[in-house]
Amino acid sequence: MRKVSRAIILAAGRGHQVDGVSKILIKHPVTGMTILDHAILAFHGKKITVVVGFRAIQIMQQYPQLDYVINHEWALSNNAMSLGLALDNEPSYVISGDIFIDSPLISELDECGPNIALTEQRENRTLTAIHCILREDNTVAEVYQGAVRDMSHPEAIGLFKISDEALLKNWKQLCVRHGNLFVAQTLPCDGKPIDSVPVKNHAFVEINTPADYLRFIQKTRSK
Repeated sequence: MRKVSRAIILAAGRGHQVDGVSKILIKHPVTGMTILDHAILAFHGKKITVVVGFRAIQIMQQYPQLDYVINHEWALSNNAMSLGLALDNEPSYVISGDIFIDSPLISELDECGPNIALTEQRENRTLTAIHCILREDNTVAEVYQGAVRDMSHPEAIGLFKISDEALLKNWKQLCVRHGNLFVAQTLPCDGKPIDSVPVKNHAFVEINTPADYLRFIQKTRSK
């Protein structure tokens, strides 16, 4: 199995729903560390590439030690275009820049199969959620967006690990061709198998709205 030594963080989008701040700079209510700080710790030892667009300089000047790719079309495209610009034949993790994660999760995923999509059986899902239809062997057969058709279809929650060279090449082509979609919608499911791996009880918190952040604050207070 090819070792995964790179992480691509997609952070080009504008934070329309979070008062115009860059989501990757949102701070953890307890640690005071940003989403990017937590990602740097979680992916320790791996090369980190951040795809930036909205407020790119603000991010780059705070983290000059990282590698960057600029999506100049960030206002006109979705994160699939960002991934298409950054992806090459190097095995990589791919994660959205609005998610707090921790090191134990990545350590566990390092030991999983070469190609995975992190999933969760969420009961409450938005209409923008991406759902996975699984084969009997728990690999992803198809993805779709919108209302969930069957609650047995887990949600792809924004973290992927892809090692196979053909998959990487195919995914990049699909991302560039369909740059207005979310990366999960372009996942190439008809090539090498991609395992659905449940997030279990790992720390994994996505912040898309002030309400998400308030719930996160309240959850940390209750512990």
